Amino acid sequence: MKLKSAFLILVCSALFLPACKQSTDKLSDSEKGDKISQEEIQKSVEEVIFPLPEPMGVYKMLQDIGASYVGNVLNPAGSVSKYFKANDKAVNLGVYAADLSYAVVYEKKNDADAYTKIVKQLIDDLDIDIDYKSLTSDETKEKAANTDSLVKITSQVFYDTYEFLYSKSDPALAALMVNGFYVEGLYIATHISKDTYDNVEMVKIIYGQAKPLEELIKLNEKFAGNEYIKALQGTLLKLKELYDATDGSLTKEQLKAITSTIATIRESMVS
Repeated sequence: MKLKSAFLILVCSALFLPACKQSTDKLSDSEKGDKISQEEIQKSVEEVIFPLPEPMGVYKMLQDIGASYVGNVLNPAGSVSKYFKANDKAVNLGVYAADLSYAVVYEKKNDADAYTKIVKQLIDDLDIDIDYKSLTSDETKEKAANTDSLVKITSQVFYDTYEFLYSKSDPALAALMVNGFYVEGLYIATHISKDTYDNVEMVKIIYGQAKPLEELIKLNEKFAGNEYIKALQGTLLKLKELYDATDGSLTKEQLKAITSTIATIRESMVS
């Protein structure tokens, strides 16, 4: 995805290149000849700084297999009034961004408009200085010829928000936003149907979230001093244990355990 690539290169330039220069100044001549390539730096950024696949990926896959849109599983817009602390606002910014993404992919205008307002409110509350007019402008929405255009607009706002938090505000808040986004995405995937196990493709999608979970856990390790992330990490490690016990797919009992665990984690975020 071009937006993601541009974002990764920008973060790479801002965060990694100064560090690379400082370290190479201390290297021997032979070691200097073995500098980290741009591709390796970008891979490091993808795996450590921004561990998730493209934000809309899970929802696109759900739509592709014919899964219905179920709006009542989303975090109610009115719940935003419960979040006062920065940590709660950041993690629920991720939750609401996931809800917005889901609504956009499924072209649910009313839900998309509602969650756009909530995302804007949380962005303002956290003093995130980005241009989100593209997300809120009726003119822009009218010019967006199709769902893919709106997906790109929404994704760009998401990346810009993450970048600002990580490089100009508090990196721990950026990590919390990503945690909220991941958890809500998996929660949606596991709660949109009572007959999930009977849908082989849906089980594959849920099973496929094991790798992003590993990368999320790696990201959280950098913020062990944040008590909120420390507590969250403990619950994510329990979820990882469930995935680690699988072997290429999910049994009905394993799916049930993952569904229950992600619901508990999500409840701790949104309550």
